[in-house]
Amino acid sequence: MTRCHLPVVLAALACLMGIVDSASAQSRQATIAIPAGVSFNVVDPAVSTTGNPAPFRVTITNGSVGGGQRIYVSVKADTTNFSGPGTTRIPASNVSWTATAVNGGTGSAGTLSSTAYLQVYRTRTNPGSGAVDMTWMLAAPSAAGLMAGTHSLTVRWRIEAF
Repeated sequence: MTRCHLPVVLAALACLMGIVDSASAQSRQATIAIPAGVSFNVVDPAVSTTGNPAPFRVTITNGSVGGGQRIYVSVKADTTNFSGPGTTRIPASNVSWTATAVNGGTGSAGTLSSTAYLQVYRTRTNPGSGAVDMTWMLAAPSAAGLMAGTHSLTVRWRIEAF
């Protein structure tokens, strides 16, 4: 079995939500904190690897959406595959997450997609704050021709209130 060091990085953006509902002129806002990224230090490409940081905590503070609404946090991969050295690529769908230590809402587990945003967390109605701990997992990226080196994938976060 060949062992190699294969750092894999998911880059993310933190979000600040500030929405004004023009129909009712009611301000809806919250502060959303999402870590800047997660990395997978793959030592053996035949084995799944847990991401770092673990846990990857998404928090909502100062939530003010009113009207019985909830805040929804979803994630989507920018591309179908990671970029990296060589021509063999790791599919974005090799990345999944679990949701634990959920506070003030409901967490959802899932598998990363480049075609659809998938829900990670949903607050209770009229939230003030909430959080979810995510544990990211990279399924064994073992593939013929996969080269050692840094492989990267950018994800987008969608924050909604309705």
